[in-house]
Amino acid sequence: MISPVHKYIEAYSNAGADIITIHPEATDDLSESISKIRRFKKKVGVSLNPETKVELIKNYLDQIDLVLIMSVNPGFGGQKFMPEVLKKIELLKKIQEQKNLNFDIEIDGGIDFENSKIAIKAGANILVSGTTIFKSNNGDIKKNIELLKSK
Repeated sequence: MISPVHKYIEAYSNAGADIITIHPEATDDLSESISKIRRFKKKVGVSLNPETKVELIKNYLDQIDLVLIMSVNPGFGGQKFMPEVLKKIELLKKIQEQKNLNFDIEIDGGIDFENSKIAIKAGANILVSGTTIFKSNNGDIKKNIELLKSK
């Protein structure tokens, strides 16, 4: 997370990013940051830390392409998954269906073979996993990705 994010949007866009994901806490004006990303014809992602409430972005969901739910506190790999964030995914999925919105729900942090299944069941359609992919099954990346995707 970089702050203030607003002044870096153009640089990331020019560097070739297709999706620019920002934390609402990293901008003084979430609406303006979303608009700036759109002006560069990029997809908009918004990341929610474990303590950040969905309500903070609820009014922007029709302008967002991706919501990233952090299931650990950002900073370093190998942290333990925080299952309480699954409620956010369920709430986002419910809002998405009620309002017929189209955004991805991504989860990142401590994703392993067990909690990947409950994250998918809650409504996540993108999983981010580092430690499990690279260290499980003697580093068999292909096998580990398949195991994460299996329901």
